[in-house]
This record gives sequence, C-alpha cells and structure tokens, in this order.
Amino acid sequence: MDSKFSVEQLELLFGKSRDAVFFMEKIEDDYRYNFLNDTAIKLINMNPIGQTLLQVIPPHTSKNIFHYYQISDEQQDQVEFEDYTYSKFEIRKQKTTVIPVQTEGKSFLLAITREIPVGRDLEDKYLFMRSVFYKSFLSTILISTEFQLLEANQKFVDEFNIRLEDSHSNFFELPFIDQECVPMLKEYINQAQNGENITSKMLYFIDKNHMRRYYTATFSSLTSNDKTIAVFIILQEITAFVEQKQALRTASHGLETLKNAISSAADVIFTNTDGIIIDVNERVIQNTGYAREELVGKTHRVFNSGYHTKQFFDRLWKTIKSGNIWRDEICNRKKNGETYWMDATTIPIIDENGEIEQYITIQYNISSKKELMSELYKIESNFRAITENTNDFILIADKDGKIKYASPSYIRKLGYSEEELIGQTYENLLTIDSLAVWQKELSIIKRNGILENKIELQLLSKNHHTMWTEGNYTITLDMAQQKIEEIVMVSREITERKQLEDKLTYLAYHDSLTQLGNRRLLYRDFPEILNKAIINNESIAIFYIDGDNFKQVNDLYGHDVGDEFLKEFGQALVKCIRNDDLIVRLGGDEFLIALTGLSSNEQVRLEQIKHIVERIRLQLKIGWTIRDLHFAPTTSIGISIYPEHSDTLEQLIDLADRALYQAKQISKNNYCISSVQLNV
Repeated sequence: MDSKFSVEQLELLFGKSRDAVFFMEKIEDDYRYNFLNDTAIKLINMNPIGQTLLQVIPPHTSKNIFHYYQISDEQQDQVEFEDYTYSKFEIRKQKTTVIPVQTEGKSFLLAITREIPVGRDLEDKYLFMRSVFYKSFLSTILISTEFQLLEANQKFVDEFNIRLEDSHSNFFELPFIDQECVPMLKEYINQAQNGENITSKMLYFIDKNHMRRYYTATFSSLTSNDKTIAVFIILQEITAFVEQKQALRTASHGLETLKNAISSAADVIFTNTDGIIIDVNERVIQNTGYAREELVGKTHRVFNSGYHTKQFFDRLWKTIKSGNIWRDEICNRKKNGETYWMDATTIPIIDENGEIEQYITIQYNISSKKELMSELYKIESNFRAITENTNDFILIADKDGKIKYASPSYIRKLGYSEEELIGQTYENLLTIDSLAVWQKELSIIKRNGILENKIELQLLSKNHHTMWTEGNYTITLDMAQQKIEEIVMVSREITERKQLEDKLTYLAYHDSLTQLGNRRLLYRDFPEILNKAIINNESIAIFYIDGDNFKQVNDLYGHDVGDEFLKEFGQALVKCIRNDDLIVRLGGDEFLIALTGLSSNEQVRLEQIKHIVERIRLQLKIGWTIRDLHFAPTTSIGISIYPEHSDTLEQLIDLADRALYQAKQISKNNYCISSVQLNV
C-alpha cells in the first residue's frame, strides 16, 4: 500500500464506521482491494485483500459497481449511486459514495456504502409475494431490470437443477433458456417493467434432462417510487398438453387422441355448433361437482356465474364462428354455487370440407393466481385508504417542485381545493422564512446528495394563517445529472409544540420580573456581537449598572413597590440605548448593557460613552410614579471596553464589576472606566 495511506491510518479513520468502507488501487482495468473495515467484510462475507473487484464480486453485481467506479476515476470527481440487493428473506437498498484519490502517480478509489431504508409498500409487496410464491405449487422466479436471475423458488430450482449462487450472469444466457424463446421472453419482461399486466403467455425452458418444458406465464412488476426494480414470473406447466397436442397432429384419429391426451392436464368440454355439450372429460366432473348426465345436452350457461356481460359472450361466439380460436379468462360457477376462474381456450374443429363440426374448450384453473392478484390489490387499497384518511400531510412533487399528489389533510387544514393544489409549486405553500430554509436544504441535497432528512417548515394557508409542520422528505435523484426527479414529503402538524417551545425558550432567556434578557441570553448573543465588532473594527463597552439605595425602597415601601421599581428602572435603561445594544438584568438591582458600534478611536469612543452615561442620568432624573410615590433614583456604573481591556466576556464583566466598586468608593451617581488590561 502507498505510504500516504497506511492500513493503520485507514483503520483509525474508518475502523469503527457503521458504513462499509473500501479502499482500492486501480490495477490496469480492474481495482485491487487494499483496505476494508469490519462492516465491509461482513457486507460481502469475505476479506478480499489483495484480490480485485472482478475476482470477488459476482458479475451481476460488479457490472453496476464497476460502471460507477470508472465514471469516478475518469472524471476525477465524487460519484454516488444506489442499488438493491436481495437475500433469502429480505430486500435491501444501499447508497454508495465513490471518491477518487490521486497520489504519486497512482490512482485509488475510496468507496463508502451505507444501507438506507426501502419504502414499506415495496418491502411489504415483496415479502407478501415471496411468502405466497415460496409455498406455491407453481414455479416462480424473480428477474432484475438488468435481466439477472435474483431468486427462484424450490420447485423451479429442483426442476432445472440450478444453483442460485452460480446463476448471476445474464438470465438469457443461463443453461435452461431456449434461445428460440428469448425474443418473446424479453418482450414480456419489458412490458411488465413498463407497468403492463402480462398474463397467460406460453414459454418453454430446457430442464435438467435437456428436455423442453412448456409453461403459461404471468409477469408482475415489483416497483418502488413508480419505478420497476424487478419482475416476478409465475409459471404453470402445460408440457403434457402441448406434447399430446403435437402428437395429435400425426394421429389418424385426431379428435379422440386429443380427448385422451389433454384429459389429464385440463378441463375439456366438447360442444356442437349450437353450443350444446356433447361430452366432457373426467376433470370437469371432478372440478364442478356435476354428473356427466347433468351436463350433456346443456349449454355452457350451466357454468355461468353472472360475472360477465352479454357483450363478452357475443365476442366469444363471433370469434369461434368465424373459425378463429378464442382465448380469455372466464369466471365459472360450480354446482354448489362456488365460483372459480379458468384460463379458457375454445378451438373450432374443422371437417374435411372445411366446415365447423364441433368446438372444443380447454380450461386451466387460475383461481389461485387471481387470488394472489386480488390480495395484492387489497394491500394497495389499504395503503391508499391509510394515506387518504390520515391527519398527516403527504405530498408528492415532481422535479420542478410542482405538486402531483396532496393528501386530503392539505385540503382540510390549508383551505385549498384539490384543483388549486395539483400543479401548484410546493414552495408557494411556505412562509418566507421556511422558503429560505427549504431552498437551503435543496442546495445541500444537490451538493451532497442527501436523499432524505427531517425538516421543520411553516405552511401558509389560503387565508394566510400559518401552521408549523415536522416531516421527513425523500428525494429521487437522476444520478447521471444530479437533478431532482421527485420529492415525497410526509409531515405532521406541530404548531402547539412550536408555540410551547417558543414560550419555554423565551422564559429560559428572559428575566421573569422585568422581561429583559438574563445572563443566559447575554452569553448566547455576545459571540455574535463580538464577531460583528471584529469584522467592522469597532469597540464594545460593557456597562455594569447598580441602582443607588434600592434597599431603602424595599425597606420603606415593601417588595411589591420594589418589584415595580425594578421594572421601571429597567425600562428607563432601555430608553437610553439603541436596538443593536443588549441589556440584561443580572439580579437584584444589577443590570448590564453591552454597547455596540463604538469607535475604535479612544477619544471618540470616550465621548460616545459619556453621552450614554448622561442619557441614563437624565432619564433616571425624570423618574416615574408608583402608587402616588415619585421616584428619581441615581445609579453607579462600572465600564470595561473591548478590545482594550479584554476579548472575553467573562473578563470584561469582571473588570466592569471592579470599576463599579471603584465608582461607588468615590460617590453615588458616579461612573468609572476600568484601567486594567487582561488581554495582553
């Protein structure tokens, strides 16, 4: 490893990190691992020091990682990307930051990977489908958007003798794929990724005995934030039917052979040209509960569940009477009234003269598949019901901040109609202060790639009332251009909490009697006052003020009058200073004023201080009346100055206190400027 980056240094920096950290050196067209922390070793379940990325990471994973590593290395700029990984019972989403490092003619990459939570709708749908499919008698597989085989249930694994850990190359290059089937298989997956509902498509694969096996397939997309990340494929085998149908073509007694061939695989019903049932196979009797004699001589209406319209059956008859094959999903009814779904195909049987002499209907039970889709629909409906009825504020905006969806809480609490909200810019709902906070947050997002965070914002209703909210936002970024694609904000109202916090904050920093600031406020605000003085090359004067003879007021007139006296005393001081100055009550009749914006010239500053002292004396001389008693008190003042005397608040207060003592030693109604310097 290069001396600039020792294992000890990297271990010190990243050894305790909860994020996975990888440090790699570029070796020709690959990257060699020089350092991994414990989190990274656990993530990839091995310690690959000395090996390269392409030697360690499976091809289906390394392809994506290698792509972003090359971008970072070529552009010599930080790159961030997200990806999903799947394990046996969970789905994970990770975000990786890649930082290029150049030193002594060598190229290195620092990659930091952290796990981020996936949306509950995605996780719940994934886990639900897994829990059902893994227990299903149907074969099921999960294909990524990059056409990688991510998962397969045990039935599929057994039938095709595959090892999932060895099956991470391109799905279409795996041994069980018949290349003749690839174009239509690829088309169906692409259609499912685009949100289309793909059902009852015939496919074929090569099993472990090198035999072709036929299936009807249904494709279901797994989505996150309206983006497909994988496709579930449900397979129902029909090999026996297809092979027997092929054998039928060469048989001399085609119709009878077909009846025998498919009876073991499907429900088969024969009708004449008028739709009268002339025969059924044994499966129809077993699955419907009717006896053969109860069906022969009847029409298909005996199975009519009442689900389909007249137009549905009109299209069926128009298709088959024209000599074409009809195929669709149909809901039938058993003798006991129970309904069930079938994937039905009706084929016209043509005689030697080219006339239709019979119809044969072949049906496969798909009730279990329909139930799965129904359950998924219920889950989505429940999620939608929760969203629509919650008091939380839920909002989705596009890349320009225009609102695509706003939950009813926005309508109820902000007074807008749905039409007024949809298409409006989210920033228009914010107060001026919160707009600045939100725009600052967006700039941080674009600069640092933060995709989610908690934020407090103040909303403005249609009638200009304000409302505080606390929420979490999630950002979808176009990783190539680092532009926002979509914003999801989930918030709840915290107006009462903010009001309470403001009240508690005020009480924490203000004197309960005079409502002036207290010592805590002084220590909070003085650093900003000091920083401003440094920037502007100005001075600050600290006035330590003590009222003369305040004890006599308490002794002669009582504490109630004494409290009123202190309030008036404080207000008199307030009238003598500017808005940029700070006044606080330290306790009893002791007050402190921080005079700002004073000249750095000693003579000019002295005149400014004298002017303020005289204003205080004059204002106190005017005095005030409490319960018909007139008071015109005097005060003693000790003064210290920044930067001449000190540059710390504690020392300035201490010096002003000492100067106050000196002033009192001379006489009442006097002031004294400290002559001690502590900052040299």
